[in-house]
Amino acid sequence: MEESQNFGEQQDNSHIFYDPFTILKPLASAVHLELDMINYVVCLLLSFAIGYWFKTQYSGADRQSRAIFTTTIGLGFCYFCYGNAIIHLLLNVFVSYALMLTIDPKIVHKVVFGFSMGYLLLIHFYRWMYQTSYCMDVTSSIMLSVGKTTLLATAIHDGMGKDPKKLSAAQEKDAVKEVPNVIDYASYMFNFQTILAGPMINYSGWSQFLDETHIPLDKTSGKPYDPTGTALEKLQIAVGFAVLYAALTPFFPMSLTIDPELNQRTVFIWWIYHTISCTVLRCQYYFAWILSDAACNASGFGFNGLDKESNAPKWTRATNVNPMKVEFAQNYKEIVDNWNMSTVAWLRRVVYERFDAKYRTWAVYATGAVWHGVSAGYYVSFLSSGLYTLAGAMWRRCMRHYFIKDPNVKIAYDIFGILLSRFILCYNQWPFYIMNLSPSLFTYTKFYFLPQIISLLIIFYLPEVFPPKKSDLKSEKTENTERTEKTDDLKSVKKYSSTRTAVEMEKKEEKIE
Repeated sequence: MEESQNFGEQQDNSHIFYDPFTILKPLASAVHLELDMINYVVCLLLSFAIGYWFKTQYSGADRQSRAIFTTTIGLGFCYFCYGNAIIHLLLNVFVSYALMLTIDPKIVHKVVFGFSMGYLLLIHFYRWMYQTSYCMDVTSSIMLSVGKTTLLATAIHDGMGKDPKKLSAAQEKDAVKEVPNVIDYASYMFNFQTILAGPMINYSGWSQFLDETHIPLDKTSGKPYDPTGTALEKLQIAVGFAVLYAALTPFFPMSLTIDPELNQRTVFIWWIYHTISCTVLRCQYYFAWILSDAACNASGFGFNGLDKESNAPKWTRATNVNPMKVEFAQNYKEIVDNWNMSTVAWLRRVVYERFDAKYRTWAVYATGAVWHGVSAGYYVSFLSSGLYTLAGAMWRRCMRHYFIKDPNVKIAYDIFGILLSRFILCYNQWPFYIMNLSPSLFTYTKFYFLPQIISLLIIFYLPEVFPPKKSDLKSEKTENTERTEKTDDLKSVKKYSSTRTAVEMEKKEEKIE
C-alpha cells in the first residue's frame, strides 16, 4: 500500500490512473467515505474470506491450479479498484519479465531496477503535475510490483549471475536458479493476498507455497500446522485498528496540526494534539497491513519456522508491521525495523547489500523517497530519517555503554529512548503526510530544526568527545569475516546433513542468519 495522505481525502476521478467500479458508491455515500477507500477495504476483507476458502478447497491441488486461481482473483481485485488503469500495472510487470528472460543474469537486477523504477517515476511525475487530489489509484499496486520484480531480478542475479561463494546465507536461501514460467511469475506478482497492501514477498517463499512444501508436519498430529487461529486473531486486531481510526479521526484529524486556534496555545499543548493525530493516522496503515497479513495466513502462507522456546509455529513471513514496537520503540532504528517491514527488507536486499558501505544508508533512504513519489515532502522526511538513523547508530556506539551497567539507570535510559523515539516519529510524519515543501516544514520550524541540528552534531562531533567503545569498533571490522564464516557453516550443514528434516534445517538457518 502506498504510504501517503489520508484514505478519505477527496479524489479526482478523471485522471488516467483511477477508473474503478462504482457499484459500491451508494455504500460509500451512506458511510461518508470515498469510493476508493470503500473498494479497497471491501477487497481486503474479501481477500481474507477467499484465502480461507482457498486453503480448504485447493489444498492438495497442483501447482498450476493454485497459481492460476491466486492470479485471477488478484487481477479481479485490481480491475475492480482501478479499472482500465490496470494496463500500467501489466506493462510494468511484463516488460520487467521480458527483461529477465533476455538480459544477462550478471546485470539483470540493474536493468530491471532501472526500468521498473523509471516507469514508476514517470507515473509519479505525471500525478504530481496534473492530479489535484489524492486517491488510492493503481500507483499503489505498481509500487508493490516494483518491489517484487526487483526482488526477483536480484534473486536471479544471485542464483545465476553471481559467484555462490560471495552470497550471504540469506541471499543463498532466496536465490533463484532459473527464471520462473509466466504462470508462476504472474501468480507471484498478482496474487490476491498481497496485490493491494503487500507485503513484498520473496519468490522462493511463494514458490514453496505453490508446491505446498512451505509448512512441515506437526509431529503430534501428523498434519501440516494450521494458521487459522492466528489468521482470525490478526483479523480481529486489524478490525480493532479500523474502529479506532474511524472513531477518533473526526476528533483528531491531521489538519489539527495547522489549526490556527490550536497554534495559539503553548507548544506543549499543540504537540500533544499533533502526536495523537499522528497516532490515529497510523491506525489506517496498521489495519491494511495486518489484514493483508491475516489473508496470507488464512490461505496458508506465512509460515516462518518454529519458536525456539515454545516450539510453536510462527506465522510472521507476511508480517509487515509490529504496531507496539513502533509506538513504543526505544530508538529510531527500532521504528524503521518494525514499520513497513517488507519494504525495509526489499531496500536492504536490493539496495543496501549492493552499495559500498560508505553510501548505502543514504542510497536506501533516497530510493525509498523516489519509490514513494516526486513530492518534496517525501524527500524531506526520508533524508531526515537517514540523518536520524546515522545519529542513532553513532550515539549507541559512543554512549550507550555508559547507561546499561546500572539497572536503574538503564530503565531511565530506556524510558527516555521511548519518549524521544515517539517525538521523532511524529516530528517526521508531517512532511510525509502533507507532501508539499513549504507546509511540510511547518513542524520543523516549530522546533527550529533542532532534531536535525543535534543529529549532525552527534554524527560529526560526538566521536571526538566520546570515542566509540573499542569492542564496537572491533565488531565492525570483523563483521564481514563473521558473515563469511557463517555462510560457509550453512553450506557445510546443507552438504553433510541432507537427511535432517525441513524444520531442523530452517531452525539452523535462522540461527546462522
